[in-house]
Amino acid sequence: MVDLRRKFGHRIGFCGNMDVMEWADAPMGRLREIVLTKLNAAKGGGFIFQSDHSVPNSVSGERYDYVVKLLREMGVYPLGLGESDLPDIA
Repeated sequence: MVDLRRKFGHRIGFCGNMDVMEWADAPMGRLREIVLTKLNAAKGGGFIFQSDHSVPNSVSGERYDYVVKLLREMGVYPLGLGESDLPDIA
């Protein structure tokens, strides 16, 4: 998603791109990094964060809730992505 934002800028909107396998299996610290890095595509609008497929039952309720809470906290404009901020995305 970030590479597509770099390529197309804000000429097109995007949605999806959260790999459900990573959502199910990545260590929690890595999952946070994945989500926040993907949020760079939302700078200036035009990105809806969602799973790349239906969320399977291998994504625990705890992990699902973690991502939803993280998005509600960090996905507020203006985005403050901290260490996950990619300065070349505007």
